[in-house]
Amino acid sequence: MFRYFGPPGTGKTTTLLNHVEQLLAEGTPPNKIGYFAFTRKAAHEAKDRAVARFGLDPEKDFVFFRTLHSLAFQLLGISGAQVLKEEHLKSFSKRVGVNLTESIEAVEDEGFVTFRSNHPIMRGIDLARTTERGPLWAYNQMDLDITSYHFKLIYSEYEKFKKKDGLKDFTDMLIDFSESPTIVPELKVVFLDEAQDLTPLQWKIAHLINDKCERFYIAGDDDQGIFSWAGADVTRFVTLDAASEVLTQSHRVPRTVWTMADKVSSRIRKRQKKEWSPRPADGSTRFVQDHYGIDFSDQWLILAQANYMLNDIGAYLKTQGYFFERFNSPSLSKKVRNAITSWTHLTTGKNREISLSEAQNLYGHITSEDGRLQRGAKSLLKSAHEQDVFTLGLLHEHFGLEADGTWEEVLDRIKPEDRAYASTLLNKGVDLNSKPKIKLSTIHGAKGGEADNVYLMLDLSGKALEQMAKNPDDGYRVLYTGITRTKENLVLKMPENWTRGWQL
Repeated sequence: MFRYFGPPGTGKTTTLLNHVEQLLAEGTPPNKIGYFAFTRKAAHEAKDRAVARFGLDPEKDFVFFRTLHSLAFQLLGISGAQVLKEEHLKSFSKRVGVNLTESIEAVEDEGFVTFRSNHPIMRGIDLARTTERGPLWAYNQMDLDITSYHFKLIYSEYEKFKKKDGLKDFTDMLIDFSESPTIVPELKVVFLDEAQDLTPLQWKIAHLINDKCERFYIAGDDDQGIFSWAGADVTRFVTLDAASEVLTQSHRVPRTVWTMADKVSSRIRKRQKKEWSPRPADGSTRFVQDHYGIDFSDQWLILAQANYMLNDIGAYLKTQGYFFERFNSPSLSKKVRNAITSWTHLTTGKNREISLSEAQNLYGHITSEDGRLQRGAKSLLKSAHEQDVFTLGLLHEHFGLEADGTWEEVLDRIKPEDRAYASTLLNKGVDLNSKPKIKLSTIHGAKGGEADNVYLMLDLSGKALEQMAKNPDDGYRVLYTGITRTKENLVLKMPENWTRGWQL
């Protein structure tokens, strides 16, 4: 086993893909190469880069470029019907008398979609299993408003619930895989990226894979190990018995930002000491009291420790006419944007056409009053064929459209606040079909990302402060990860209260 320590921007993924290129040049079949990443995003990025570089088929050739979860799903032969869904979590909530579906998210991977509850009780159950340390240990790590007895009871009932209906959740896939060494594929060379984020359960699988391959390369950075709350074991990556190399040249972080990052990393007590260099550009670092007056016209990554901290700046960006993304969703909904662009397209040229789906979305934003849309017009569209296209004249003549005018006059079902925001965006020349240059995210959500400009809030939630008191290393790893997303300019927003923020 060989380990790469990769500080921010030093090219961990590129280094691993260079090895892949060499293997292919030597004649190694691509289906004998495994590349596994912590997240679906990272696995797909590696596959996309490999496909672009080597010109091979992404599905046939790179079959083992995936997450460990999707590998387990594939090799265990789990069907989609067995995967835990939202309705199952609702049913289980009723069974135990606790609403566990208040914070639920869909998790999509290769071949399956499952649902995961972010309720503290469910996170505690998952922590118990991924760390393999049991429910009582997990309970003591969590701040739960139930007794340990009640938690262990819900834990036990959850296992019974799944077993009764033959259901598998996200973690079950890994548990079953770890207990089935005979199904592990025999690969020639395996690469594992972002290894600092592996849980003990995932490490068990990594060792099973290592036992059946000729060479095993892992890459990561312990200073960016920010998922200990989810069971990740940074220590295992650092103490692994393996030959090692430190990647020393960052291609992302400029000198002034590197200086700040180095200051923060020096506060992490338990870490692998490593020397790395910034790229040859000064960049800039400055402190501000708030976001007012900052020009957010260029590419920005706006980061906070907790989601709620992004609410004020998100509202501000809307008032100023900035187009941005939050929770991977643009600040103006796709349906509203498509309705506006469809109407603008139809009315700014002769015989311009839109598709059936675009016409249906357009009608959904027009009321059947005031001479805009005939009653029953939406039903007329239902008789059309999927491949049909529609001009403005055709919609007027045969499909009940009566309105003329600007989109502001016609699309009256758009909410007033969205109408005002869209008008501001268009007046500023924003292309509503473009990808926003501004992204709002938690630091955890931005891991692996980068931007020319980073606005980082130094405020900490009450829960984060408690965690910092218990384990300062974890807190400084989060701050370090946020700082090192920066390619050019770093703006640090000072905390509202210095006793409730990161200390620099």
